[in-house]
Amino acid sequence: MAAVAAAQGPANVCYLCTKKFSDPETLARHEKYSQLHQQNLGRQVDLIVEHKQEVSGSVHRMRQQLQKAAASKNSVTRSSVAALESQLRQQLGEFAQAQEALEHGRSARGADPARLARGARHLQPEANPHLQLRPIRQEARTGRLTLEAAVACWQGGKEMQEDRYILDIELLSPEGLVVPGFCVLDGHSGERCVDQVADRLPGYLQARLASKPCLTEEFLREAVLEACAMADGEFLNWARQHEAMDGSTMILALVFPEPNPRPPRPPGSCRVMIANIGDSRAVLCRAVGGAADGGEGEGQLHAVRLSNDQKPDRPDEQKRIQDLGGIVDFHGVWRVFCPSPCVFGGRSIPRWGLAVSRAFGDLLLKEPEQYGCSQVAPGGLVIAEPEIQVAEIDPATDRFLILACDGIWDVLQDQDAAAVCASQAGVELASHSLVRHAFASGSMDNLTALVLVWRVTE
Repeated sequence: MAAVAAAQGPANVCYLCTKKFSDPETLARHEKYSQLHQQNLGRQVDLIVEHKQEVSGSVHRMRQQLQKAAASKNSVTRSSVAALESQLRQQLGEFAQAQEALEHGRSARGADPARLARGARHLQPEANPHLQLRPIRQEARTGRLTLEAAVACWQGGKEMQEDRYILDIELLSPEGLVVPGFCVLDGHSGERCVDQVADRLPGYLQARLASKPCLTEEFLREAVLEACAMADGEFLNWARQHEAMDGSTMILALVFPEPNPRPPRPPGSCRVMIANIGDSRAVLCRAVGGAADGGEGEGQLHAVRLSNDQKPDRPDEQKRIQDLGGIVDFHGVWRVFCPSPCVFGGRSIPRWGLAVSRAFGDLLLKEPEQYGCSQVAPGGLVIAEPEIQVAEIDPATDRFLILACDGIWDVLQDQDAAAVCASQAGVELASHSLVRHAFASGSMDNLTALVLVWRVTE
């Protein structure tokens, strides 16, 4: 034990400030309140940012070299690909370490108390909204299924954390059936829309479901559509008064029992309803070819996408936008644009584009005709109507569900994300690993991954 203590070094030392303290409490006060400590943290962050930029440049150059080497027919050049890939992995690891150090620095400098209060519904009060690598777990039950969910959320390479999540939706149907829900929200152009939707959407869902005669798939679908319209309408009313451009996407999962399951479905079977607004995504992981299908073993894991990304260049979305007079054009990614300048927030906006075709908020693209863009017909170039899909949950073959923002899916394929999660022991490690893999793969967006598993209980 003495050897271990010696290896760990002297206690109660701030190595950043090279100062030793008499007890842990004094050290903690120094780290929290000392101006010297805050200044040293700032200098440390500057050095890390400089190193991160150097590594980022190196990663970019290596990727260019890899592309040239992969396209070359020269056998010597091709043989260098493996070495380049190894160097690239090392550089990506350094990049991830630098970003993690920056996240830790944000945490050490403290969180904004006002922001924590706003996020109380969807962030634990003691959590730093910038850094949430430690996953949050929640359990629920419906029918014969016990559900366990965990979420990991990381600010990543962006200046603000605009992702939100909700783990504790628990709707009650008119006949007393419990409908647990889980949601990931990805804000853009500010936090006001995503914060309001996170706070208000569960209440709207409960109110609309309570107004239905009973719980059926059709009535639940109606409740979701109505609740999303109410949440969007409420924020747009506020946005009109303040000429705010904030918006948010959403991926929502509601797990509900089948009141009268048809044979051969066992009593208490459940379904999952996925509602999607934007480009966050739901992916179900299913075992195929194993014992449940009449074979042997666990079978292969297959990723089943349960939502369709609503991008402006998706043919049906592009047609809807263009029929109203909007423009879909490529600027880094495909975006929806107003066809002419608008006057918004007291200034002329010559060209404003969004990389999704559906979202909460985004007032300017919902009502461009109200802000000087006369070429657009009413109806909204961007809309907040969710697309809804329903899938059976078969506990014998269906393993887990992933809900994640586009920062995850920009760099990981559905099957890759399922494999990352399946290799982990439990939902907390799965959500954490998915976020870290996405960052290590080069995603610079906010990163949020929610993983949901289930088991049959009597």
